[in-house]
Amino acid sequence: MSVYRYPLPRILADYFLGGSGTLMSAGLVALAPTSKFVLVAFGGLTGLFLLFTIRTALRQRLRIAADADGIRLSGGWVRSLRWDEVEAVRLRYFSTRRSRKGGWMTLTMRGRGRRVSVDSHLDGFEALARRVAEAAQARNLTLDPTTESNFAALRETPGTFSL
Repeated sequence: MSVYRYPLPRILADYFLGGSGTLMSAGLVALAPTSKFVLVAFGGLTGLFLLFTIRTALRQRLRIAADADGIRLSGGWVRSLRWDEVEAVRLRYFSTRRSRKGGWMTLTMRGRGRRVSVDSHLDGFEALARRVAEAAQARNLTLDPTTESNFAALRETPGTFSL
């Protein structure tokens, strides 16, 4: 059984981003509490930064275990999906630059009304993606062209997407 987690440096960076964003936007609301524009715009941003920080806390607790039977997420809402239950797989790449260098991937599996999704910031993402690709191939799932090309890119350049 392999257990995957999000790396602590990444979690700490996300806490820093969420916390500083919350402080800055809440500070602007505090400086101009009578302005409706400031209240709506920066109050909304404060809410978004708070949600991002809460999501980071959930990711810090998240444990992803994969074995011969399937995948199980714990540390928050417990979800599991057996490999023989996988009905759809999507692998998406999101670039942060026009040159398509830098970015992250998101791997989503669906089956039996459940969805399991992880991103490439996860330690061991490539090994997990390979395991999911094998499960999809064993079940003869039809993958969309984008997913197929992203799996091919992941096979050709190991280590590229683990950010």
